[in-house]
Amino acid sequence: MFSSTERSPRPLALAHEDVSDVTSFIFTLYKIVILPILFLLLSSNLLASGLGGYTGTSNRFTSDPLSAGTGGITLFHKTSTNSYSQNPASQAFFGQRSFDAGLVQLSLDRFIYTVNAGVPLPPTASLSIGMIAAGTKNIEARDSRGYAAGDISDTEMTYLVSFSNRFSDKLAFGLSLKVLTKQFSSDDVELDLKGSGFGAGLGFVFKPLAGSSFALAVKDWNASYKWKTQDIFERGSSYQDQFPMSLSWGWLQDMGAISLAVEHDFYFIDESIYRIAIMWNGIQALQVNAGMSYEDDTIYPGLSARYELVWKQGPPMHIDYGVKIGTPGEGYRNYLGWGVNF
Repeated sequence: MFSSTERSPRPLALAHEDVSDVTSFIFTLYKIVILPILFLLLSSNLLASGLGGYTGTSNRFTSDPLSAGTGGITLFHKTSTNSYSQNPASQAFFGQRSFDAGLVQLSLDRFIYTVNAGVPLPPTASLSIGMIAAGTKNIEARDSRGYAAGDISDTEMTYLVSFSNRFSDKLAFGLSLKVLTKQFSSDDVELDLKGSGFGAGLGFVFKPLAGSSFALAVKDWNASYKWKTQDIFERGSSYQDQFPMSLSWGWLQDMGAISLAVEHDFYFIDESIYRIAIMWNGIQALQVNAGMSYEDDTIYPGLSARYELVWKQGPPMHIDYGVKIGTPGEGYRNYLGWGVNF
């Protein structure tokens, strides 16, 4: 718009019209996108998730503190420390080097550990790498007669690398690759069964308006574990456990100190997960998130917070904490993370 007071007042009128159009667009968006999702979250019994019987749980599990408080929304850098693993384009607009580590405290001897790092590649690209370790310890094994035969450990390792690039101030594209391993092992009996595989993902981020982000991602394309059990069992075989691939979309809207986010995961096995979150950043060093997911005919709420520590010397550090209600009978899942941006 013109800055001189000697100009015609007509451009100022146009400016008010533009603002009105943008405001109208945002309210329309909320009416046609967010409100229907809220309705589905609270009232629908038809869009449940039946993903429990499919492999690759650790890749779908909420694994970092920030996303624990956003209902598991992972398409945006602001909603998840591990966003690059689900939407490789999410890091394109961040522009800083980063390092994060975290763990999840779970019941029944289960564990999740995450480590990831990212670096910008001038002028417009970025690279992220990381690892997710998940599994269960002290699983009691039984032989063919039903007698105890020692303890078994189940470990899943996911090694990630993602590349993203900004094509403009509004559009970014990303590609991710995963190396997947799963192992059953025991110190008490001779058991060392391993499966491995690869997977890939694509992601986009589009910023149509100031403070708005639309994300789209294809997850776990061609991901699977390939097993060979001939050396373990008398009648062993070779087979493949395929990960359920999904198409995810989400919207993030910043409105001053408050941000709203929604996400929909559609799995190509005709299953869906819906998520919604609100984020508050009214204090400069503090971010608080509250969100929930709708899956398996159940709403799973969560809370998380990030507190930034700024030193006189050295890069700023942040501490993340999150809590999320688990499946019925499981109790709470507690998340703790630490990171630095520089």
